[in-house]
Amino acid sequence: MLVLIRGSNVSGEGMGIGAVALECREGFFFAKNCSTMVFSPHLVRKIFQVDSRMSWERKGIPTVPLTRVLDLVSDIYMKMPFLQPLLAVSSPVRTALGITPSFEPVPPIAEARFMYRREGDTIEVSCTITPREPGITRIFLLNELAADSFTRGFHDGNPTPPPTGWQEHVPGHDLYDPVRGIRFGISSVAPGERIPGKVFWGREHTKELCWAGFGIELGTPGDAQEPVSCSYSIPFSVDPGDGGAAK
Repeated sequence: MLVLIRGSNVSGEGMGIGAVALECREGFFFAKNCSTMVFSPHLVRKIFQVDSRMSWERKGIPTVPLTRVLDLVSDIYMKMPFLQPLLAVSSPVRTALGITPSFEPVPPIAEARFMYRREGDTIEVSCTITPREPGITRIFLLNELAADSFTRGFHDGNPTPPPTGWQEHVPGHDLYDPVRGIRFGISSVAPGERIPGKVFWGREHTKELCWAGFGIELGTPGDAQEPVSCSYSIPFSVDPGDGGAAK
């Protein structure tokens, strides 16, 4: 779901509001195809087919060992924020070596149904992920907008430095666009019964990446093919006196 604020697209290179990624033993999987049903200007449903596996290739040739190594680096990056400044140097190294991501079509391993409801300046999101194959270990619900718009954090009434690449989110901390005076946050995260969940936030602005946002990491229940549900809110707010509201 893309986001427009006063007619300007602030999604940038981010994935928008309410995207899904899955982790399996074979790597990370994303949705390439989806269908959209617009029930009203304030209510939209999207059904995603998780049908694309990310791999890493060098000079156009996919390599399994390289993919496994870089997936491991990505996992360390997410779990150990204090190492992120060191691991961030991998981005220019990949560029210099001609290493780029590719997305291989695969039979869908899951279906993800998202409902988006706008309530004032808040987007209410609810979703259900139904696995079609066993082996899914983690589910990521991604809410990413443009890093060159949301350049700061915001807490307790004041702008703050932005988060590092990826770190656990503390409630009450938002992302902030100082030019438009817009704050972008997450709240009311409610995973389904027996589903462990964590909320993260982050921002990256490099030659390869330009996103700022929030992610929800969900575990899976004992039955690996049991549907997993979650709901949450994405509130936008405008600085007093800035005029107008987020659209």
